[in-house]
Amino acid sequence: MPRRRFHPLVVACIGVLLLPDSGAAQDAASSIQASEVRAHLAFLADDALEGRAPGGRGAALAARYIRSQLVRAGVESLRGGYFQSVPLIGWRPDPQRISADYAAGDSTGVLAFPDDVVLWLDSGADSAAVSGEVVFAGYGVVAPEFDWDDYKDHDVRGRIVLVLSNDPPSPPGQDVIFDGDAMTYYGRYTYKIEEARRHGAAALIIVHTPAGAGYPWSVVHSSWTGEQLALPFDSTDDPPLALQGWITFNAARRMLRTVGLEIDELYVRAARRDFQPVATGITMRLRAAGRVRELTGTNVIGIVRGSHEERRNEAVIYTAHFDHLGIGAPVNGDSIYNGAYDNASGVALLLEIAEAFALQQPRPERSILFLFTTAEEAGMLGATWFVRHPTFPIERIVAALNIDGANLWGETEDLSAVGLERSTLGATYEKHATAMGLHVEAERAPDKGFFFRSDHFPFARAGVPALYLDHGIIFRNRPDDWGIATLSRYEAERYHKPDDEFDPSFDLAGAVQQGRHAFLVGLDVANTPERPAWY
Repeated sequence: MPRRRFHPLVVACIGVLLLPDSGAAQDAASSIQASEVRAHLAFLADDALEGRAPGGRGAALAARYIRSQLVRAGVESLRGGYFQSVPLIGWRPDPQRISADYAAGDSTGVLAFPDDVVLWLDSGADSAAVSGEVVFAGYGVVAPEFDWDDYKDHDVRGRIVLVLSNDPPSPPGQDVIFDGDAMTYYGRYTYKIEEARRHGAAALIIVHTPAGAGYPWSVVHSSWTGEQLALPFDSTDDPPLALQGWITFNAARRMLRTVGLEIDELYVRAARRDFQPVATGITMRLRAAGRVRELTGTNVIGIVRGSHEERRNEAVIYTAHFDHLGIGAPVNGDSIYNGAYDNASGVALLLEIAEAFALQQPRPERSILFLFTTAEEAGMLGATWFVRHPTFPIERIVAALNIDGANLWGETEDLSAVGLERSTLGATYEKHATAMGLHVEAERAPDKGFFFRSDHFPFARAGVPALYLDHGIIFRNRPDDWGIATLSRYEAERYHKPDDEFDPSFDLAGAVQQGRHAFLVGLDVANTPERPAWY
């Protein structure tokens, strides 16, 4: 979206027209303070909370802290209390009992865990072994609306399916399909697992590239070598795969070359609608064993009840996940994955937004829900459980607003969100940014598929219009490229690593800016008679 500049007087006039009682709204928004955000963040990202792994001591402390802050602010509980238990199955791999090798004729090879391949189970079993032919199924996508089917009628039952990450590209010289350079859900690894299940595969292996996955192999290493979590198997689900995993591009190329296949050529073939699955003639043997346990995560839920006689039975929901990766492999002597930015910062900001709503008078017409989720890092499991087992009817939730990272680096000239173009929420978002003298930038990395990677997405799948509320990247009194450079450095050096720690020098003025805007957006939606609608 283009940058927009307005005269300060125009901005002030727009602000007066935004809400039924703009002065009261601004007073409530002004209660969101950097000092309070800092206090929440410092506690939640402290080593004492041990990285807030679901089911662990640190996560329990975090959940109790969040509850205490909701109580202090005057945010009420729903029937049943502030806590919702989330049943989880944990599988912790034993590196000594994970192996992958392949053979084709007289040629054999071994894949090292976790440098070449990672494997995991989510079936509830403690171990699995699969031996079968490798079938290359392109991008592993079946999308009737784009006349695209990578499986065709090929029988992959009992076989090991190898697929590429991300979406198929638009065929050269033809209309743009899928979403062009922006990742759709078809590009997410979770979708590819779902599709392989539907086709009865024994195992699925996804070829990793940083561009295709949206993150480097170091993130795969840190995210898939510790305990893996899943929700209990639901009888309505397709049967789980015996094994699933990632393989590096170089390891996949090495394996395919044993039968004379070049992965670069397979990329070209897979980019066509008439692609046919390739029975490679390679036999892979995959084995993975570890320790299974049942554990319980906790969602924390609060509500500020609406004032309108009818619309108080509807709600706007804000979400932020409070879990992170816990204690893992040491990096430079540090083994606690604190997750300060991801997502202690979002939780800290949402606690301030909750307090602002509790202070707002008159109360919003619709109710406001606050959902602090567990096990987001494991695949949005806490949010998915809430959607499947809602403590407030899903059909009465009119919008979902998610915060997964609050601005830690200062005020910006802009704001952004993921999903602006998908529903009428985008116009509401831009209206309030304009009133604050900020321009709205398009999603900064559409190729990474962030719309499908955080807790608003289970609500979107259930039909609820949703936004992932991001912060700006054009920082005041900084060069225009400073924000992108800072975030790129964070992703390379800190994302899902122990270095994502609290720093007393964080400039939380940007978080305040982000939080006040998020408050006004939600308040507007709560006070508007018409429900938001998908485009």
